[in-house]
Amino acid sequence: MGKKGKGKGNKLVKMSEEERARYLQMRADMEEETRRRKMKLIALYMKFAGAIQIDCDKTDQIHEDQIHHCCKHPDGHNQIMADCAKEHGFKLPNSNKQSMMDLTAGHAIAGTCFAKCVFDKLNFMKDDNLDMEAVKKSLLEKHSDDPEYVNEMIRAFNHCHGKAEENAAKFMSNSIFKHMTKDFCEPKSAVIMACVIRQFFHNCPSFRWAKTEECENLLQFSRKCTDSIATL
Repeated sequence: MGKKGKGKGNKLVKMSEEERARYLQMRADMEEETRRRKMKLIALYMKFAGAIQIDCDKTDQIHEDQIHHCCKHPDGHNQIMADCAKEHGFKLPNSNKQSMMDLTAGHAIAGTCFAKCVFDKLNFMKDDNLDMEAVKKSLLEKHSDDPEYVNEMIRAFNHCHGKAEENAAKFMSNSIFKHMTKDFCEPKSAVIMACVIRQFFHNCPSFRWAKTEECENLLQFSRKCTDSIATL
């Protein structure tokens, strides 16, 4: 490994300033193209899963990345989420927004290793399948003070481990996805996590939905534009 790094350094040293600039620009262009192709494939998955974000009327006031403010849910520091994010270079909204529900579905589906790490630490997967007993136990232990939230999450998880998720995970296991990112893991956990996020917000009870103008606009937009928002 040391020799390889040294050789690369020597290569740059031997270049003229113009050659070095061209080389670095070429590397930057390649990395940007890889990122662009990865996002295109993620968008393809979201379409495959029936949850792609599309244009419908005026969307400039729709901020999907802020949707977690609209449906009340427990948040704050979460050590497992924080540890997995650090381990896999996954960016959480901030130190006070570390709930699974603080992510968008698109964000979750892109973090295959992060999601697998979280589900593994929570013991949510057993023999490559979602262990609903473990899910229920974890939710009841952590959120005993909010039984309605527990029931909503259990319903979401129950919905999200069927044939559709199995097929989506197989689709994302295609080798082309693995070459698009340095940090790619078996995607079933990410598929389920993204689905749970969508289900939670899609079925958010009216008493939990914030009555702000932005959230009301988002709710009306999602109802009018079916499958227009990835999270919903």
